Amino acid sequence: MNSREKELMERYIYQVVRHLPREQRQEVSMELQELIGDMRETEPSMEAVLTKLGDPREFARKYQDGSRCLIGPEYFDTYIWLLKIVLVCTAVTVLIASAVQGFREGSVMNAAGGVGNLFSSCIGAFGMVTLLFALMERGKIQLDKKQETQWRVQDLGDNFAGGKKFWTPDYLSPIPHKKALISRGDCIVSIVFTVIFGILLIFAPSFFDGVFKNGEEFFPLQILNLAQWDQILPLFVLSLAIGLADDIFRLIAGYYNKAVMASSIVCGSLQLILTFLALKVFPFWNPDFGERLKELLGDQMSPAASLFLEKWDGDLVSDALLVFFALVTAAEIGTAVYKTLRYGVQAEVPGSHR
Repeated sequence: MNSREKELMERYIYQVVRHLPREQRQEVSMELQELIGDMRETEPSMEAVLTKLGDPREFARKYQDGSRCLIGPEYFDTYIWLLKIVLVCTAVTVLIASAVQGFREGSVMNAAGGVGNLFSSCIGAFGMVTLLFALMERGKIQLDKKQETQWRVQDLGDNFAGGKKFWTPDYLSPIPHKKALISRGDCIVSIVFTVIFGILLIFAPSFFDGVFKNGEEFFPLQILNLAQWDQILPLFVLSLAIGLADDIFRLIAGYYNKAVMASSIVCGSLQLILTFLALKVFPFWNPDFGERLKELLGDQMSPAASLFLEKWDGDLVSDALLVFFALVTAAEIGTAVYKTLRYGVQAEVPGSHR
């Protein structure tokens, strides 16, 4: 078996096992290597062997449960693994936020009331993650149909016999370049941060309050405009949900490609628009922040605090946050575009190794 044939075999095995549950992949990979090796001894070429085996996606279905399901085997392992992480982060964040809020207010009932928030937030997290994975499962089927149509038009006459298509090894995509791979750890960190930040915004916005000491006492000071929080919160929740969907999509894809690039551009743009609306259109900051701080500090106001209050401008802070978020978004989109065009495109083009 020469290097060309070995490469084709590895591509075929990769395309088969990527559609299987994680615990099956190694065993199936070894079985396929043995099967292909045996078939190669009786076939004139590796192309003939793989053509006889057929489309890797169709071949993978021999190892899958054929029953209809909300989330298929290709995504199920990742779904369960990610769901556990999201639920743990949600539960821990809600309990800590409830305890801190109860401690601040000196009420044990508020802390105990976190049990209700815990239940509702975990149900919400479960529903969101399940919905996103179900949409991806459904979208994968639609994508396959689109690819099949393009296949028919592009290869009419070459890969059809009597009007019926047949699969050839030319449809095998290269294994993704190492530099095109998306870090699983980075996706998880981003997802965990998004979940924690979203839970705090929904159930404990006062967690972001400032705390100032006056004598021996500590006083909370609202920084956010909680009086109109019901108008501002939906924008942040929608923005975080879009970011969460993008992170999960990256996690599922595993490497930079045109779909990931498009998702980064669309999701990043939508998040930037929603952030702009929240910071610049709605009254995001507490309008009484300056006056309330003066009352709390009283005669103990330091020169630094006095200068801070003199220079305080909520619009300027919003502009700074907006610029920071725009730079981060541009960096993420730029990374996705560069790595897709530089390393990821070849893995999407069958026969690009030629």
